[in-house]
Formats: sequence, C-alpha cells, structure tokens
Amino acid sequence: MLTAETALARDAVMRWAKDLYSNAVDHKDAAGFAAAFAPDGWVQFGNWPRTTGREAITVAIAQFFAGFQSLAHRSVGTWLDGRTLVLEAEVTYVRHDGNTVTVPACTIFRLAGEPSPAGLPQAKECRIYVDLTPLYAP
Repeated sequence: MLTAETALARDAVMRWAKDLYSNAVDHKDAAGFAAAFAPDGWVQFGNWPRTTGREAITVAIAQFFAGFQSLAHRSVGTWLDGRTLVLEAEVTYVRHDGNTVTVPACTIFRLAGEPSPAGLPQAKECRIYVDLTPLYAP
C-alpha cells in the first residue's frame, strides 16, 4: 500500500506515464485516459472547470479529442517529487483542416496514495496547462 510518506518507484511511475500517453492519449482514447484516475480523481484542463470522476473525465476528454484529427506528445522533461509528477511536452496536433500545430504543454499529476487494483499508480489530481489558441485559430 502506498501512503503519503511512501516514495513511489520512479521507474514504475515513469512507465505508467509513458504508457498512459502512448496507449491512451495519443490514440484519443478518452476512456483509457480516465481509467488512469482514482474513482474520485479529477482533471482541470487550463481554465476549464474541474471535472471529477472517471465517467465525467471520459466525456470531457472525448469532447476535447473531437476537436482535431490526431495528436502526439514529445517528452521534454519529467520530474517526480514524492507523489507529484510533472510532465513537460511538445504536443503536435493535426487539425481537421489538415494543418499541423505544435505547442508546449505541462501536466501536473498528484498520484493517489493507493495503487489501482492492478497495482499501478492512479492519478488523484491532474492539471493540464497548454495554450490551445493556435489549434483553433482560423
């Protein structure tokens, strides 16, 4: 069992994050993204309202994913301090008009104190910071 005082194994957390992005996010799998959260976990995307619970996260992220053809993350940096994981990335979006836009992004996860039933880390909190103006510009 993980506790607030338990340091998570860096390799396991980094593998969890890599798998989350390569297997769910970069495939526009909203349910896969939401499955990485504790049942009462939440995500706040920029200045959007906080979305709590896996079902609500799935709906919100699916709506976001519908706004473009595809996306891909390139890791720029990763930091783990206790249960706080910070991911810096360049995100390349392919818009519905076929144009490509790359923007910097930062995601901060606060991991839950309990692992998932599969023994994996779970996100308790997620804050995503990115300026999407270029993605939606004419």
